[in-house]
Amino acid sequence: AAICRQVWEKVVEKKEEAPLNAFRIEPLFARELRPLYVHMHNPFIPEEDIVTFLRRYVDVQGSGTKERDEKGYWTGRRRFLVRLRPGAAPEGGVVHPPPAFSIGANGGTVRYPGQPKVCHRCGKEGHVVATCPSKVCRKCGAEGHLAADCRAVVRCNLCGMQGHLYNVCPDRKRTYAEAAATAASKKKESQSARRQD
Repeated sequence: AAICRQVWEKVVEKKEEAPLNAFRIEPLFARELRPLYVHMHNPFIPEEDIVTFLRRYVDVQGSGTKERDEKGYWTGRRRFLVRLRPGAAPEGGVVHPPPAFSIGANGGTVRYPGQPKVCHRCGKEGHVVATCPSKVCRKCGAEGHLAADCRAVVRCNLCGMQGHLYNVCPDRKRTYAEAAATAASKKKESQSARRQD
């Protein structure tokens, strides 16, 4: 991968010169299929919700697999095969998923080969969370204020849309208990409506 990056940097440097200026230059290695590892701090987050979140940033190929240690115990990590999407960032750039994220109130981390080293708070290179000079809102993702001072419209951290939160997201995988509770409350409502008639 290091050799590919060195060649790519040379190509970008010389792309306006003949003979390269006659070609459309695109880094194929950046879009290679690669493993991406997700570790959720809450192991009960449904895989479907993790995939919904990841699809905001990458093209997920198939379903994930649970990583197991040498004794067969689940490590808490899931492995997905993904392709990074082309981005508007620097020449030949790709969209990188955030290294730290939340689905609802549940935090998680993402790791993959070729992942840039960035701050888990603000997403910028050159420092880590402990020395991050920025205030970043966990509700809206904007810099300059904290969640307690946020005045932005709520945004779902699962699907990325405004106007709702994770717990009522239409893309969220509902648990059996939630489906049963909804069915039971609808049954009670219909029974009380019949009694009133």
